[in-house]
Amino acid sequence: MRTALKAVIAAAVITLGLTTVAASPAMANAPAPYCESGASQFLCDADSTGTTTWSITWWGGSVGTFTTAGSTLFASCPYSSIGKQVRASYSYVSGGTTVYSDQSSFICRSGPWQ
Repeated sequence: MRTALKAVIAAAVITLGLTTVAASPAMANAPAPYCESGASQFLCDADSTGTTTWSITWWGGSVGTFTTAGSTLFASCPYSSIGKQVRASYSYVSGGTTVYSDQSSFICRSGPWQ
């Protein structure tokens, strides 16, 4: 009886451990960045501390990766993305754990800032 109980507990611990490991990387722990655009440039602000790694998915699917010393990214929109929707997300390390954000989107505008 004890052997069967130990086997059930071991199986439960292994199953729970695998579930936790598999779910952690995909979960967003930080809010999506706030982004605005104008004059063929964009500004995104994150809820992060320290070095922030940005992932910008341009119209057409290419991805740009930027690293900033703080929580703000200021960059130019490529000509091919002007007037098109762009997606932004970020990550940073806090207490030895990598924190990932939700994704936001904005339009790369050539005119006034919005």
